[in-house]
Amino acid sequence: MKIVSFLLGSRGSLKRGLLLNVVTALSICILLASAVMISEFYEHLEENLEDAMIQEAVEIVGQIDPSAAHFGLDGDALRFQGVEGSYRYTVFDGAGDMGAGGEGSDAIWQQLNQIELGDPDIVKLLGDRLGIGLRARIDGQDVFVLVSTYPSGKDETQYDKLLHEMEEGIWWVVLGIFVVLMSALFATSRALSPLKALSDQADRIGPTQASQRLTTDRLPTEIAPLIEDVNKAFDRLEQGYKAQRDFSSNVAHEIRTPIAVLRSTIDRIEDPVLKQGLSQDAKQLVSIFDQLIDLSRADAALQSSFESVNLKAVAVDIATDLAPLALRSGRRLSVVADADVFVHGSAGLLGIALANVVRNALQYAPENSDVEIELSSDPAGWQVLDRGAGVPDALKTALFERFNRGTHAHSNSQGSGIGLAIVKSVAQSHNATVSFQDRAGGGSVFTFTFDADK
Repeated sequence: MKIVSFLLGSRGSLKRGLLLNVVTALSICILLASAVMISEFYEHLEENLEDAMIQEAVEIVGQIDPSAAHFGLDGDALRFQGVEGSYRYTVFDGAGDMGAGGEGSDAIWQQLNQIELGDPDIVKLLGDRLGIGLRARIDGQDVFVLVSTYPSGKDETQYDKLLHEMEEGIWWVVLGIFVVLMSALFATSRALSPLKALSDQADRIGPTQASQRLTTDRLPTEIAPLIEDVNKAFDRLEQGYKAQRDFSSNVAHEIRTPIAVLRSTIDRIEDPVLKQGLSQDAKQLVSIFDQLIDLSRADAALQSSFESVNLKAVAVDIATDLAPLALRSGRRLSVVADADVFVHGSAGLLGIALANVVRNALQYAPENSDVEIELSSDPAGWQVLDRGAGVPDALKTALFERFNRGTHAHSNSQGSGIGLAIVKSVAQSHNATVSFQDRAGGGSVFTFTFDADK
């Protein structure tokens, strides 16, 4: 099946459709050519048969001796009386009496008597038979020779001749069909090669390479206008994407000053209960806008600025930074890595993504439990494992969507719904995948895996 798909294209593909159209057209041509060939065969067969019978009549005339009995012919011979063979012969004298053979009747003699001297003509016989009459004058006497065919074996003989003719050319026909099919396959593949290159170009267009456009080089003129319209659509999408990205980034930066003023004002409040509540709210607000900045950075990441990154070093740095948080919350944080793991990316963005997953695990893991960061090299990536309550089934499908905030039974805190969206955005910018699975024995496993092919 793979070989068929490679040669003919997948089901419903343009390549397979073109090839099927070529094969259909070729089949119609073969049928028409066969019909014409058979028609021409029978036409030439009839002509050849008439010529052969005339030659037979001339040969019989050359053997006639008018002065001898039965014109010197053996009237009992198979060719005159037999019912086998391709032809049967009958000889008449000028009065219409048979000298040899047995194919005689008034209807036959009337036709023979109308034949001009030396001008052979067709004689109509009963059934699907053919007769040729020839009038000759020997020693001053007119003689008539009738050469006729027998219906038995006539069709079979013609059929055998047709098969023989076809057998002679069948291999040339097969070779011609093969050459035409291979030519069609080559022509189709060559005609579709610009579309394959176009598909490769489209596959490279994404948030990190939004400025790339499809080229119209070598494309058929019928497709070029479509590609130009698609490029215009990409332009509009890029403009909208850039406007949205700039808006979130500008808002996140511009809000820092009002927040700083707000925190300074809160610090001057004398009521300790009110001051603590407002300080906590301000702290959460700062966290949300810090995450918005991280999200805008992840969205705007350009692969052209990526470099070699040691995931083990990133994991150790994040574990070191978050170790105090883990200790204060009564959890243990560790890194499991046998060797250095290098990838192509942004150390800053990868650290932000890992930190968001680890914070999430520390927040929902039970006290006196472990949160582990495990690194893998084949494929490159990491896993964050915890023993928390897991994620409810109703929230799993939208876990990485922006502003999706889930609640856990063992915590009354709520996030901003941005943290895991940042992780997903960082993964997309690095051609990586992020996923969630329930952990055996309870808990969660968050996996961040780099695509080995990209």
